[in-house]
Formats: sequence, structure tokens, C-alpha cells
Amino acid sequence: MKDEKSYAYSISVGSKFVLNQEIQIEPQLGRTFMQYGKIKNERDIDIYYPHCSITVNSIKEQAQIIAPTTFEVIKIVDDEEYAQGRLLFASTDLKLVSDGPLITGLVSYYYLKSTDEPNVRALECIQWDSLYENNYLSISEVRQALGDVFTLQLDN
Repeated sequence: MKDEKSYAYSISVGSKFVLNQEIQIEPQLGRTFMQYGKIKNERDIDIYYPHCSITVNSIKEQAQIIAPTTFEVIKIVDDEEYAQGRLLFASTDLKLVSDGPLITGLVSYYYLKSTDEPNVRALECIQWDSLYENNYLSISEVRQALGDVFTLQLDN
């Protein structure tokens, strides 16, 4: 039995994400975000806590509805993203200029397949943290981010 809270285990190819409700992708966008089991706008995400986004292959002029269905994980890619934080100075006598601390996002891309929703590309799950304190999301953290929007069925 996998310890779903451990960072030593992850979701495997063949696992399934069951979408339990409709998800809307807004016009001119290619993704919708989820955090703490709620569908959210990107600006409402706290990037320092686990969150996921569902992505589509095509960006359209009108809203896209993803209907409840089952998606199979066909490929997984773990990657790193980096961002430079803004550094604010309290002194006018600064000798060294910096763009601020580096933060990383360890992201897992779960590429999905469904005959009902062929335009859906992937579920991306991430949280941002300092360079030395970050981990890929545990299975438990992915479940926490998705809540009841998706049900995760692991392929043991």
C-alpha cells in the first residue's frame, strides 16, 4: 500500500481522474485552476499551496465546457519552473542590485486521454516554494487540491 502523504510515491500511468462536475474554460484561455477542491481564477490561487489546472489543446473565442467523464493518465512529465521574486530596498545606498529570491515550482504534468473529451490535454499540479524546500506534490496533496471536482483512481 502506498503512503499517499509520502513524496516517495506518485501517481502512475494508467491511473484515472474522474471528473465529477462540468468545468468551464473561459474564452481566450487554455486552462482552469483548482485549489482546495474549488474551481478558481488564476489570480485567486495562492501559489505557495498545492493547486492544479486542467489544460486544453485549443484556445477558442467562446467558453469551453468539459463534461463529467473519466480521463486516463497516458504520460507523466515532472519538470521545474523558476521565477524571480521582486526585491524591495529600504536604502538609497545600495551597491548590489538583485531581482530578489528565486522560487521554484516543481510541476507534474499528467497527460490525459478521453474519447468523450479529446480536446483536454493535461492536468498540471504544482506548488511554489524556495529552491531548497520544494517537493513535487504527494498523492494526498493532489487529492487536496482537486477535492470533489475530480476523483483520483490509482493504478496500482
